Amino acid sequence: MNANLEHLVVLQAQDLELKRLRGELAEAPRRVAIAEAARGKAEFSLAAAKQALTKEEVLRRSQESDVADKRGKIARLRKQMDSATSATQINALEHEIKFSEESISKLEDEELASMERTERFETEKAVATDALEKTTAALEAERARAAEVTQRNNAAIKGIETERAALRAQIAATDAGERALSTYDRVSKAKGTGLSEAVDHKCSACQMMVRPQRWNDLTGREHDHEIFTCETCGRMLFWDPRRDAPGSWAAGERLATATHPKPLEPHA
Repeated sequence: MNANLEHLVVLQAQDLELKRLRGELAEAPRRVAIAEAARGKAEFSLAAAKQALTKEEVLRRSQESDVADKRGKIARLRKQMDSATSATQINALEHEIKFSEESISKLEDEELASMERTERFETEKAVATDALEKTTAALEAERARAAEVTQRNNAAIKGIETERAALRAQIAATDAGERALSTYDRVSKAKGTGLSEAVDHKCSACQMMVRPQRWNDLTGREHDHEIFTCETCGRMLFWDPRRDAPGSWAAGERLATATHPKPLEPHA
């Protein structure tokens, strides 16, 4: 393989790894924010359930007080009936007693409905309490994960950037390398990657066929000094001769295994 192209393969692997690491760094605070929102929602639900329970307790105390007042009123009215001297007075007192009894019945029905609502709110409170515990634990885990990712990825990014800067300088040390690096940068900026592995007469990035002549040039030894591009997507093509060896190789595996560049060797 062309020496500059071999190093560009490593450079692209580094660039893709940097993109992944920076993506994780950007995703970490978003994950924390999502966990915070979930905890906030659970906290709000718990507060709402507690508030509803308090409201029902206040309502029932008021209902119980009203029932007690009306029962006391009925007792007084019955005593007044004992001293009533006319049918008109008795009828009026009986009417008031009946009205108070109907009011008590209505209040008791409302109290029963309040107790049913309280039971529902107690269930909601239990669910919200459980959700708050779980979301609090999840938030703590996300915060710990974010801190770990930040520390680990920043250290990895620093190391890769140092290697990458040295590699770019090494590639750009020759005119041919500088041209290849310029092409790589231009295509990478436009398409996300500047290189593509050629597999089975195809560009693995765009899946378009490579012309037979170009394929022969790409895989032949007499053109090691040249760099060929995909005529469809413009990416620089590389071919891994290990594919001629027994065993299977997945497209892009060369990029996945490219970690550290070896020194550039002058083309013979």
